[in-house]
Amino acid sequence: MRANPFPYAGIPDDTPNLYVGQDGVLSAVNTVLSTAICTGRANHLIVTGAYGNGKSHTLKYIQSQVSLRFAHERQRPCIGYVAQPGETFLDIYREFIYNLGYEFIKARAQELIGMVAVDLVDRGVIEGRVNREDGWRSIEGGDILLSEVVPHAFLSLSKEVKFPDFARAFINMAYEENSITSWEWLSGEAIEYSRRREMSLTANINRYHAPRAFNALKRTFEPLRYTPVIMLIDEFEYIETLQARTKQNMLNSLRHLIDMNPTKFSLIIACAPEVWEKLVSEYHAFSERIAKEVNLKPLNQTTVRTLIVSYLNRERLEPTSTLDPFTDGAVDHIFKVGNGNTRRIVTLCSQLVDLGVDLGSECIDEEAVESFLG
Repeated sequence: MRANPFPYAGIPDDTPNLYVGQDGVLSAVNTVLSTAICTGRANHLIVTGAYGNGKSHTLKYIQSQVSLRFAHERQRPCIGYVAQPGETFLDIYREFIYNLGYEFIKARAQELIGMVAVDLVDRGVIEGRVNREDGWRSIEGGDILLSEVVPHAFLSLSKEVKFPDFARAFINMAYEENSITSWEWLSGEAIEYSRRREMSLTANINRYHAPRAFNALKRTFEPLRYTPVIMLIDEFEYIETLQARTKQNMLNSLRHLIDMNPTKFSLIIACAPEVWEKLVSEYHAFSERIAKEVNLKPLNQTTVRTLIVSYLNRERLEPTSTLDPFTDGAVDHIFKVGNGNTRRIVTLCSQLVDLGVDLGSECIDEEAVESFLG
């Protein structure tokens, strides 16, 4: 092997390409997202599972696979990952924007302005040679004046999203002198009045404006064919730590978000099962809007072996189906100790591989596992 293939501390990769032993979960995710992508109808899912059974890994795998699958399609879902819900929907919105990233938002602003430029030339409103496949390139090349396009782009977007501040900040993302301030505003950062005044922004995005800003973002992406918008929220059990009123406000915000977006939207939440059961029994108005639930189950002996081989092959010079350097007895013992918990199993494998290297061992057998565990 070139290196230890197992992640340290069982922390999932940001863009994982391995997913083992949860075919039922993948089937449920595929059903939900296929509905949203193919029909445009909103569809939502709750993924439950005990700590360490792969909730974060599942959400990150969904994001990486959707991004990869649609990378070269004309219509691409806009998918963002939120590591934790926080205390208000503003926290969710902010993390969603951060996950999409500055460069992504800037490129979409340029794309939108380019589309408006093509439309203006077609209608004879402005003159110039325009690249119909990439109007922004014509602006960068000097064939079309940006100053002639921006006012039309702003009016058009403002009319569409009915949020002038959002439209102005989004359009201003397209050019360097305003992009940083625009990014800060769009991501929900508090900007002092003097900086907002320079860009004619009346107020910051607060927790009351955040759902409106999210809806504006979603509507902005629709003509750009970045649809549906898929929001992945991890560690939803965090809301159980909130005070009752804060918790109720958070759930109400998400309920309203679902109600306001009956099309081109999908929400996938990962939550500890005991917390989700409590939400189902106490907050019907929210839980009933997420009609589907799927549970991450502990791995069995067969899937543990598949998992270990899959990780080993990441760093093998030639992929094989063997467990080497682990013996069958070692893997059986790892399964029993880990009790089918993915995080524990992966962490233990990582520690054992490092120990084997330190000791110069060619194989990791059951005795080595027992010795390591004391």
